Amino acid sequence: RLVLLSQSPIGIALVLACFGFDFRHKQKGEDHKRTLSPLPALTAYSIINTMTNPTPLSPYEQARLDKIKRNQERLASLGLVDAKKRVRSAARGQRRQPVTPRKRTLRKKRAITPSPPRSSRRLKRKPVQYTPLMDDDEALREARKKFKVVKKMIKTTTSSNFRCEIPTDVWSSPLTVAQKALIGKKMEGDFLGKFEDYVTEVDTLSEQNRRNVLRQITKLAMGEGIRYESKAYGWPEGCYFLKGTKVGPTNDVLKLIEIGQQCEDEWGRDHGNGWLLSHPLKKLYQFQQYLLHD
Repeated sequence: RLVLLSQSPIGIALVLACFGFDFRHKQKGEDHKRTLSPLPALTAYSIINTMTNPTPLSPYEQARLDKIKRNQERLASLGLVDAKKRVRSAARGQRRQPVTPRKRTLRKKRAITPSPPRSSRRLKRKPVQYTPLMDDDEALREARKKFKVVKKMIKTTTSSNFRCEIPTDVWSSPLTVAQKALIGKKMEGDFLGKFEDYVTEVDTLSEQNRRNVLRQITKLAMGEGIRYESKAYGWPEGCYFLKGTKVGPTNDVLKLIEIGQQCEDEWGRDHGNGWLLSHPLKKLYQFQQYLLHD
């Protein structure tokens, strides 16, 4: 062991330490040559003893080494000890196929026709050349004026000044037999058609309101009834206003308005500003009075 230690500078220092020598520097102002001074022999022997007899391993380190050993034996029994080397050698043996570079095709440049240079005729003190757009066409403007005039004439000729107030203190006004006969004669079997003409030409509404009123009155005329279909405020399932009863211009419309108000009080208020029942029934009442006074 001493022969092996003497083959390196550290080994030589350890051998000298075994015999009680050490390298130390003298104090400042003295010769800085290294001198050998004896060390206690116990220190040298303790160094050699530590190198030859290491401290025992802890239980955790011993269990770790045992587990590594078992894993190595398991890999050896499966023949996987040299698997990593074999995979690497096989990967190196396979040569990659050369990739042929794609040929780049040059795009043909489109021929650009240069536009004529723009110049200011104002700076050249020349009259301005103005080409009117399609909206500025004289014939088109005249056609628009004629269309507006015709539309205004149609509106003034078909509109009526008939107005009918809904009585608030009367909750029922059944018609007499003579009044029902008069209305039936004017209907000529086309109640919905006459009512549509009324809300289109006489008591004009916006397109959205007109469609809404016609839809609700059509349901009542067919006997389908009306149900509030709102997801948040809708009526309970199976609750309809006048389902199974056909409504026409000869009915007591004021009584129907009262029944509709009772339905809203019981099942839920109309959050559509009255376009569920109130406004359509009022238009039906005005249509009824229009037929009686026309």
